Amino acid sequence: MAIAFISDLHLEPIENTRLKTFYNLLSEANSRFDSLYIIGDLFEYWIGDDDQHPVNKDIIQNIKKATDSGLNIFLIHGNRDFLLGSGFEEMTGIQIIDDMTIIEDKFCKIMVSHGDVFCTDDVEYQNLKKTLRSEEWIESFLSKPIEERIDFAKQLRSQSAESSSNKAENIMDVNADYVDEVIGKNNLDLLIHGHTHRPAIHKLDSGASRAVLGSWENNEGWIIEYKQGNIDLKSFPL
Repeated sequence: MAIAFISDLHLEPIENTRLKTFYNLLSEANSRFDSLYIIGDLFEYWIGDDDQHPVNKDIIQNIKKATDSGLNIFLIHGNRDFLLGSGFEEMTGIQIIDDMTIIEDKFCKIMVSHGDVFCTDDVEYQNLKKTLRSEEWIESFLSKPIEERIDFAKQLRSQSAESSSNKAENIMDVNADYVDEVIGKNNLDLLIHGHTHRPAIHKLDSGASRAVLGSWENNEGWIIEYKQGNIDLKSFPL
């Protein structure tokens, strides 16, 4: 099976080269891959499936066109778009799957994750994530007017950027011991994740590999292509 993995596109409700490149990928993917996995942060922010911004509606239509053509698209929530829900699934034809989902064929056992779950050293972030993912917080947030939700998302994005600038680089990366623990416990050959924006393929002492997707920024996008046990991390211009 041929599979493509992308993450951290951070699409916004504006027309730009990232958006056009994503549309081009969707239009070509069905002839190249059996499945496409979007493993977090497809959007810079998502304030609810009831957001009817014209650009977001256009994104939904382009994804639906791809799934209608026969492309299987799976999505994992990222820290920016964890409010993508069943309405988005229905409108696009994608399937939202759990973080740390395992997929395998006769060549390879792969775990896919957004990646933030492995950043255990960033205690401040993990505490905030626990709050924002609670049913109580989500219910309260979705009950607010759309404009108020957008303002909050922008404020949170600004606070996150400021907080990240004051943290040591290693704190915001994955915890190597936890990665090794998960790989060993699940007997993985390959872990694929995004979130850290540090594209690379790491060969681990266990013999397994950790492949990290880059974010779509600075005029460069990233994709991982998998086929018959082989992985290829590629960049391309936006």
